[in-house]
Formats: sequence, C-alpha cells, structure tokens
Amino acid sequence: MDLTQIIQGRRSIRKYKPEEPPFAVIEKIITAGLWAPSNMNQQPWHFVVVRGEKRKALLPVLSRTGQALLPKLQKNFAAKPKVIAFTLKFFEEMGQAPILIFCYGPGEFTLPPPDLNPAELRTFHLNRTTVLQSVSAAIQNLLLAAHAADLGTCWLTAPLYLAEEINHVLGITDRDLVAVVTLGYPDQSPPAPPRRPDRVTWLGFD
Repeated sequence: MDLTQIIQGRRSIRKYKPEEPPFAVIEKIITAGLWAPSNMNQQPWHFVVVRGEKRKALLPVLSRTGQALLPKLQKNFAAKPKVIAFTLKFFEEMGQAPILIFCYGPGEFTLPPPDLNPAELRTFHLNRTTVLQSVSAAIQNLLLAAHAADLGTCWLTAPLYLAEEINHVLGITDRDLVAVVTLGYPDQSPPAPPRRPDRVTWLGFD
C-alpha cells in the first residue's frame, strides 16, 4: 500500500481476533510513534504497552468507561440504540483486543491556578496543548503503521474519565494520560464513513 491507501484505508476497529501480533511487529509500530514530529523536538510522549495478566487487571476499570460515556452516547446517538449497545459491549472487554497501548504526556493533569491573568492563562493552556498535539502526532503514526501491518486499532479518549484508576493499576504517578489505543488483528471490516463537506477554505488559489 502507498501512503494514500494507508491513510484512507485505516478504520477504527472495535472487534478483534484473539491472536496476538508478534512482538517484533508491535515494536515496529511503537517505533513509528517515536518518530513523530514534536514541539521543539521535546518528544514528550511515553507509551505503556500492555498484554496478558496486566491487561486482565485493567479490564474491570476500563469496562466502566462505557457507563461514564453513556450520557454523551445517548445525546449523540439517541436514534441509534444499536450503536449505544455496541459501544457499551466494546468497553466491557475492549473488543477483545490483545494489546492495549496507554499514551502519556509528561506531568500529571492539573487545573490552572485561579489568579492567572488572561495572558498567563493562555500560556498555561498553550503549554499543555502543544504536548497534546505532539502525543497525538505520535498516536497517528501508530495507527497508520498498524494498518500498514494489517493490524487494527482504535484511538480512545473515553478512558480518560477513569484516568486516576488506570494510572493506579499501571503504577503511573507523574504522567498525563492522553489516550488509549487498542491493537490486534481486526475481526470486522467497517465501511468508510463519508468525509464531511466544507472543512477546507482555499485562499489565493483563484
């Protein structure tokens, strides 16, 4: 596949086969993430790759993600109860994905101090935003590398509702959870969702 095929062919997979990918393939995918661009080349990401018994230990926490997400699901998919049911089922066992990748940025999540002026508040949020952008670029590299290796992934932010509990199980005390990525051989082939119109403005191309 060329790059365009990889980008356009990638899907969010929520149902996986039980077989684990070889370690060498997983390592290659993680390495692709490490080669992402980052703000001032700080490379602020850290990945915790989980399988086996540690994965089982995390499932009771992750399974509650669906209930935390339920109000948003009911708002966005009120007319699609099957979507809600499928999503809740997915979170019960993370779609049977054998590998879970926990994607972190540096420092624990903190709220801004209450006495910041507007410029200081903007800087506070900007500093975290640049980290999030860098980690997100690394995650996108992971997703594309996985698809190129015939593996499926799903980029999840709903587990952030339970970040403190996840960190406790993983023994993480000084990092900010950005996302969780499931990884494995896909057991479904979702159709391509249409691209929404009016998402690009062209200036000076007349």
